[in-house]
Amino acid sequence: MSADPRPGSVNPATGEALDDVPWNEPSEVAAVIERARSAQRGWAATPLAERSRRVLDLGRRIAEQRHEVLALLDIEMGRASADSLISEVATIVDYTKGAVAVASQALSPERVSLSALTFPGKKAVVEQVPRGVIGIIEPWNYPLLQFHKSIFPALLAGNGVVLKPSEHTPRTALWLAKLCEDLFPAGLVGIVVGGGAVGAALVEGDIDGLVFTGSVATGKKVAARAAERLIPFSVELGGKDAAIVLADCDLDRTVQGLVWASMHNAGQDCSAVERIYVEDAVADAFIDKFTASVERLRTTPSEEVDVGPLQNINQLRIVEAHVADAVEKGATLRCGGKATGTGYGYLPTVLDHCDMGMDVVTEETFGPVVAIVRVANTDEAVSRANASRFGLGGSVWTRDLRRGEQIARRLEVGLAHVNTHKFAGVIPSIPWTGTKETGTGIAASRHAYHTFARPRTVIVDKNSAPEAFWLPVSSELLDMGHTLAEFQLGSFTRVFRLLGLLRKRVAKVSGK
Repeated sequence: MSADPRPGSVNPATGEALDDVPWNEPSEVAAVIERARSAQRGWAATPLAERSRRVLDLGRRIAEQRHEVLALLDIEMGRASADSLISEVATIVDYTKGAVAVASQALSPERVSLSALTFPGKKAVVEQVPRGVIGIIEPWNYPLLQFHKSIFPALLAGNGVVLKPSEHTPRTALWLAKLCEDLFPAGLVGIVVGGGAVGAALVEGDIDGLVFTGSVATGKKVAARAAERLIPFSVELGGKDAAIVLADCDLDRTVQGLVWASMHNAGQDCSAVERIYVEDAVADAFIDKFTASVERLRTTPSEEVDVGPLQNINQLRIVEAHVADAVEKGATLRCGGKATGTGYGYLPTVLDHCDMGMDVVTEETFGPVVAIVRVANTDEAVSRANASRFGLGGSVWTRDLRRGEQIARRLEVGLAHVNTHKFAGVIPSIPWTGTKETGTGIAASRHAYHTFARPRTVIVDKNSAPEAFWLPVSSELLDMGHTLAEFQLGSFTRVFRLLGLLRKRVAKVSGK
């Protein structure tokens, strides 16, 4: 048997060889970080308005040169160009506008309200200061979109960045980095290409913050090392999203929505619906319609393919193993269940009568496969949906919107939906986050800025006299403390005594 091809060297749709992309040596990573740091000093001093203008220019540049990146996405992902365009490029201008608006909110100085009686003559403001250089390690499933959620806030906050794309999809990230060369100071946006050793060198390098999206096993190691180094980090470690189909749902729309939510990008999405819990009362009708719709999806490589291939051979093997395990343990194969025979393609697959003993229900499949579990009622559906080690997203499908919201709030997830699923990743003001082994990371929104900026408080005291609470200690200090406590407990008549004691204490500290 021949060895597996080098990552990123095969067109997943056709199996044709691609020209190799040179990899960096781990020893080269430090120099890329240092160049970003040198450029970052001036960038941090650049007003936010100018940083925002440059980021907006980058968004426009991506949209203007979209045909170039679509060609790269075609060969790296094997999707239809229309799919890549809608998923990763078409909304980029609005995304950058939204990211700038979020930055304006997240980075605004915060005036602190101080009591004029307790802290006379003082003012305080909390500013947001860039961390320095941020390492961004992203996976292969959305080679451009994955970087949107981190590179824009990182740059807007005044940081330098070093991108580390998946070794399976380096070309798209290299294209993005090249665009940045024309818009930002030299070296501010660096990129390193390679496998795990290069990623490890970035984690160990002289960075000040880290964003990682990837597997649970690797993410735990990354988080542990970042914690040891006392640098902030954001990790998103996948998902196993569940949809709950209630008996009163709009059956046709629910089928359409869940076919998209499960099969888009061949299911290679941490927020893809991989589990569907459907009430018995509507199960047969739903599964028949759902299966028929999935069977109509086109997989032959073309401009109008509905479901493209798996991106790499390892992912294809995981999908094959999960389906085989489910069938062996009693699941009913309703459609699909085998490779297409072209590239890394796999037929869209529906498995009925699944249970918790199957990998396809408990482990992240990351492919065009849906496990259907029949349930007696809503409580059982919620209980089974929550019985997962992942907690990214979930959805409830029902005509009763009020009840749907109540049920959605019972799901142990970061993104709860009613009658829709997973599209929030293209909205920069919505935090993309989860719980459990999905990780504690937050991508997008003002809630993500902890990774990119740190608070610095500036306190100014305009008083010329010494403070009443300075040394030396005296009986007046004790009396003043008790009087201050009584005043704060509501004894407002004590205010005049307090002012008198304050004057005495200032005189005491001044030596008068």
